[in-house]
Amino acid sequence: MKKRRAYVENLSIKSKIIMFFSITTILVFGSLLVYINFNVKPRNEDNIKFLISQNVETKASEVSMWIEKRVVEYRTLSTTPAVRSMDVREITPIIESVTNSHKNNEETMETFSFIGKNGFCWINSKATENLIKYEDYMLVYSEDKEFIIGQPVLNDNNREVILFYYPIEGYTGKKESLICSAVPLVRLKEIVNTAQLYGSKTWIMNRQGDIITTDLDYFYDNYVDEEMLKTIDFESIVSSDMISLDSLKGDSTLFVSPVTSYPDWVLCTLTTDSAINHSINEMLIGYLFLFGALILLIIFIGAYVTKSVLNPIKILQSCMSRVEAGQLDAYYNTSTAKDEIYYLGVSYNKMLDEITQLIDKIYEEQSERRMAELRILQEQIKPHFLYNTLDNIKWMAKKQGANDVAKTITDLSNFFRVFLNNGNEKITLKQEFRHTRSYLDIQKTRCGEKLDYVMDIEKEIEEVSIIKILIQPIVENSIYHGIKTKESKGNIFVKAYSEGGYIKITVEDDGIGMDDECLNKLRESLLKAVDSGHYGMKNILQRLKYAYGDNACLNIESKLGIGTKVTILIPRQGEEECIER
Repeated sequence: MKKRRAYVENLSIKSKIIMFFSITTILVFGSLLVYINFNVKPRNEDNIKFLISQNVETKASEVSMWIEKRVVEYRTLSTTPAVRSMDVREITPIIESVTNSHKNNEETMETFSFIGKNGFCWINSKATENLIKYEDYMLVYSEDKEFIIGQPVLNDNNREVILFYYPIEGYTGKKESLICSAVPLVRLKEIVNTAQLYGSKTWIMNRQGDIITTDLDYFYDNYVDEEMLKTIDFESIVSSDMISLDSLKGDSTLFVSPVTSYPDWVLCTLTTDSAINHSINEMLIGYLFLFGALILLIIFIGAYVTKSVLNPIKILQSCMSRVEAGQLDAYYNTSTAKDEIYYLGVSYNKMLDEITQLIDKIYEEQSERRMAELRILQEQIKPHFLYNTLDNIKWMAKKQGANDVAKTITDLSNFFRVFLNNGNEKITLKQEFRHTRSYLDIQKTRCGEKLDYVMDIEKEIEEVSIIKILIQPIVENSIYHGIKTKESKGNIFVKAYSEGGYIKITVEDDGIGMDDECLNKLRESLLKAVDSGHYGMKNILQRLKYAYGDNACLNIESKLGIGTKVTILIPRQGEEECIER
């Protein structure tokens, strides 16, 4: 026993998996074959016959409802005073009303009439049959039945119809006249045809053996010999039943069910035993899908056997996934057994240390480079010299009477004061709005009446510090991408307010907007840092993430022909999470 166990343990992982998979597969297939042979096959034939019997009974009920629907209508008509008295003035509108009602329900009533006992009748304009010439016409008066349904006939329109005769009792209580109609067999055949399961043939016949809903010659030539059918005692059928029959296609089973609303009719379905056996074979193939369920058992056994081997790999994979998510402290535990995965883990930990050091170094270099570039920029511009020069130009313009030029220079001076801000990264929200207003005034001077704007800031957040130059690039985008190409006047609305622990800044324009495709491409380029040409928006998003982390959000909404709205969310407290809006 110990030798066998040692032999299994010394096998490679691949050999172990193949061995256990083979053993489990043999067990699965063996169990499946035993189950099918001793349990499934004997029960399927009875189940199929029961299913067909239930289906025949259901379709017999549908046929019964189809008859009852017309009988209720005729029963109601027969009790109306106009019909009982055979009032000529009122019967004609009733006939047309019934005909139109069936037409509106997409059921053609080709012939509908009231026939007196003396042969005098009122008939609709669509009449295609002479209802009096059939023998069932007189049977209604002689037999004690609420109504009689005649045999199908082919009318002058070459349409197969079935004849309804419903007696009308006069005020003396005797049958004085008839409601007669010819209803197309189309709907009745639709009901019958949907009952044909497993290659069966379904039809309606009366107790005397007359077939109602199928072509007689074709039926007798292909399904059941007429003499064979006459040997069946249909008069004795009172409920759903199965009858063994030798049909033209071999040993068969005849499923029968009476039509309750018209006891003279029986719904029949003929199914060959070979068709049932074929269906059983098809069902057995379906049972093979059980193999899929048993395969899960195989997988479970294989997983259990290989758990001790695969667990270290999964742990290492989990560490790598955490690193992908940004957790650079996800080290692999090297206190486990010193197998192949252990050495992979050691190498992984060393790699993680090197990555962390490299990131810190790159971040430090970028920070120093950024500060150096900012200092160079400040040195190049020489802020005080710029302010004084702009101020001199402004007063020179005023002396010359160029007040518009002087105002534009003032706006430009204010613009640069906030932009430079002595090298400080943050300014108050009030200063940011002042900077944006200066920019808008400059653009308004340039664009004239084509541009207008509204700015609104909540009083209590005016002195809140934020990183500078957030709003102006968005406004610039609104002008150049939304309003510039618009033929009519454009408006920009800038708003800032506090909401749920966040500073919410919105820049909205009524420019040309974007369709969904362009909007999705813009959002994707911002999220994936794809070069899309929207440098200002990309710069804002990066600066927001640097300053506030993932708690800061930038969202863009746009509708083609309506305009664009950009929303910035800045957390007022670092511990709060960003809420999608």
